[in-house]
Amino acid sequence: MYQKKSNLQNLIIITIDCIVLVLSLGIANYIRHQKFFRGLNNPSDMKVLIFVFLVVFLVINLYKNFYKQMLLRGPFQELLEVIKMNLVTLAGASFALYLTRIIDEYSRTVLVLFVFIDVVLMFAVHQIYKRYLPVFYRMSGTARQLLLVATGQTASRLIEEVRSIRDCSYAIKGIVILEGTEEGEVDGIPVVGTRKELTDYCLAASLDEVIISADRETEESLQEEMENMAAMGLTIHLQIPVLELKEAPQRMLSQFGRLHMITYANKVAPFGQLMLKRLLDILGALAGIVILAVLTVVLTPVIKLDSPGPVFFAQKRVGRNGRIFRMYKFRSMYVDAEERKKELMARNEMNGLMFKMEDDPRITRVGKFLRRTSLDEFPQFINILKGDMSLVGTRPPTLDEFEHYRNYHKKRLGFRPGLTGMWQVSGRSDITDFEEIVRLDVEYINNWSVSLDIKILIKTVLAVFAESGAK
Repeated sequence: MYQKKSNLQNLIIITIDCIVLVLSLGIANYIRHQKFFRGLNNPSDMKVLIFVFLVVFLVINLYKNFYKQMLLRGPFQELLEVIKMNLVTLAGASFALYLTRIIDEYSRTVLVLFVFIDVVLMFAVHQIYKRYLPVFYRMSGTARQLLLVATGQTASRLIEEVRSIRDCSYAIKGIVILEGTEEGEVDGIPVVGTRKELTDYCLAASLDEVIISADRETEESLQEEMENMAAMGLTIHLQIPVLELKEAPQRMLSQFGRLHMITYANKVAPFGQLMLKRLLDILGALAGIVILAVLTVVLTPVIKLDSPGPVFFAQKRVGRNGRIFRMYKFRSMYVDAEERKKELMARNEMNGLMFKMEDDPRITRVGKFLRRTSLDEFPQFINILKGDMSLVGTRPPTLDEFEHYRNYHKKRLGFRPGLTGMWQVSGRSDITDFEEIVRLDVEYINNWSVSLDIKILIKTVLAVFAESGAK
């Protein structure tokens, strides 16, 4: 799954600048008339004025993207761009006001003051934004983990070009040198392997995207390795020439510094739909946490009385593209469940890497009720709010399951893991083949849309009620 995060960065700074614009107009009006957001004669005039400025500002940025090279600009160049943006906005708004006559009277002094105030505030906000954006990605853990693949001759230039774009949404994990057994570092980037180790490293590491830069003959000889990476769900940026990858049917032209690339992905996700999915996750998580608070009060004494141990159970799981996180549940097993699992492996009813038993002796009496009603899953709304999980996604494997994954298994981790998913609404009690679960998860990723998520959520609710009623 691939999406350009620069769109998100632009959306954030445009939203902030809109807030700054409104604030600047209010301050300018207060200096002139001792009123923040009220017109001199007609109280609604100021609201109309703000509306006109916001519309003009957004239309201008649709026509000319002032933020395109924002992260590459120095302070002086940034100041010039902010001044230019404000003068163009003032000219456009003044022309719109003159043409439409929607305000009978407005102060030109306010407009002049606005430009000076907005330039100062907007410039300050841009500098703060550029300074702390890398800190945000580092602390939130949302930076895209990037692997560089190059020959010894192209390695230094590739690193230089990737660094030159100053895209804070990327974190370089390491570089693979295709020939030789070079170890150590190249220009400060750790060498994590050679060509022979490339596929195994991609399978084991937490990666999102790979950039490959080599001569044409070498790139063509790497098609098998790229097919393996595509089967894992990784996004591949390949310096032209173009090859056809069966496992990554969607392609687009992209650019890293001065290097032109062809980007392969199993699915290119629309930015707007991803934003809507995350919004649904946040709203759903907030509603779920309210219910969780009530359930915690009710279930704490019940779980404690049934068996000794904590109320909540936290287990390390493997999330999107190999990221490790702690998944929360209400405890439904005895505290020694993990140790007893080894003894019960011979009675596993699943074919493959997952473990499942119909009458698992490790489950407590209360735990059977929690699982039958899916109440044990409610603490995962915390994971959804944190961004580790989504309302709908793929099932996150345990660490020991992930250690046995093959290349094509990892493709199911190309999306955030979900509270529910295609597997759960396709008869989870009847499916006993792990490969079938992988097929359903990959089918979900390849056909993902917000409408599909909504359908799965509705089916999940109906399935939970049906399953609870049947038992």
